Amino acid sequence: MDWNTLKSQKRSYIDIVKEKLNGPADESSNHPKGLRNTFKRIVSRNKKEETDKKAAVSGYTEQYVTDQVLRQILLGENLLEIVYPDISIDTDNELCPRCNFYLSDDDVVAGWSSGNSQEYKTECPNCLTKFVPHFCVQSTLPSFVGSRGPSSALFCERLSPWVLKKELQSVISVGGIEDLLSPEWRERESKNAVLWWNLILSFMRYRFPFTFLLQGSFSSSLIAPTPDEEDQS
Repeated sequence: MDWNTLKSQKRSYIDIVKEKLNGPADESSNHPKGLRNTFKRIVSRNKKEETDKKAAVSGYTEQYVTDQVLRQILLGENLLEIVYPDISIDTDNELCPRCNFYLSDDDVVAGWSSGNSQEYKTECPNCLTKFVPHFCVQSTLPSFVGSRGPSSALFCERLSPWVLKKELQSVISVGGIEDLLSPEWRERESKNAVLWWNLILSFMRYRFPFTFLLQGSFSSSLIAPTPDEEDQS
């Protein structure tokens, strides 16, 4: 992200995000274009899970995201689009290497060994073959480096939350949290990029705010909070 470019346009990154957050209240205006399909799938899946839980559990209490948290989530999504233009994260293109069964994102997650930080593989629901799943990240950012060099797609191993936690603890024990927030760190090695995008994907899937993961992409070390309504006049 080039902060000077935004300044020359006399528009700060927070001004751009304000426009996106305060536009028409439809899904296409709330989510960056490149991420729209990803979030449609996440939202529809979460609604189905809530419906299933209500039907199966007596006295189920509906869980929800508060407006404040939702605005922080949207802020992070739009900041991600600013840092990585036309960002696309594809998690629904996985085939079992043995039986060619198509695995959805939910199939991959369901095939992980719960609590096992040593297991990097998922299990095919059709033939029970274990294999390492992947996802794909693409962006039109000129400096974006993929698996086949600049401007190519980045193919990442999909890590379970338990494996991801173990790998992140190793990174933090060496360079601290500053490494995770540094664009230079995630651009230095493909392994670093894979860990960072797995972290972004996990936060997206479980609907956690992730603005702090992007603050190293701006000249200021602090991501401003979502503006209050009275500040928008």
